[in-house]
Amino acid sequence: MGWRKYLLFTIFILLPGTSGFGLQDTTDRESDAAELLKLHQAGRQAHFRTDVDLLLADHPDEFISVRNGKISRTKKAETRKMFEGYFKGAHYYAWDDLEPPIIRVSRDGSMGWIITRLKVRRTQKDSSGIEKEEKFVYAGIMTYEKRDGKWIKVANVSTFE
Repeated sequence: MGWRKYLLFTIFILLPGTSGFGLQDTTDRESDAAELLKLHQAGRQAHFRTDVDLLLADHPDEFISVRNGKISRTKKAETRKMFEGYFKGAHYYAWDDLEPPIIRVSRDGSMGWIITRLKVRRTQKDSSGIEKEEKFVYAGIMTYEKRDGKWIKVANVSTFE
């Protein structure tokens, strides 16, 4: 008779508890995905405002990039300097999703990623003051780690049309 009590305890107490954790996990991942979408939207605003501080708000001390068949690691200060030059005298007319971002969060909630495809149209004055237009389509993946409850960009793979 003791094993029956154990079985009933397992069925009625433990199993509903574990399924509840599963629901909580899904809810947490949905909340995390919503946070990641906000970060993507903040990136858009950073470009339109040419705001390096906003763009680097969720940037780590070292960032990994993959582009043109090369892997690079840059320090935050180097990234800041690069974007200060990239944004200087720039104006954005488009930095728009061509398709909805694909956002995923790992089961344990420690990693997330956003796959995007955007069209960009911008102008920037060169050193002689002549404004040049640039148009391209970007597709890539930005990966994030959750550190102390905050999403931090850790790596990016970029492609361009």
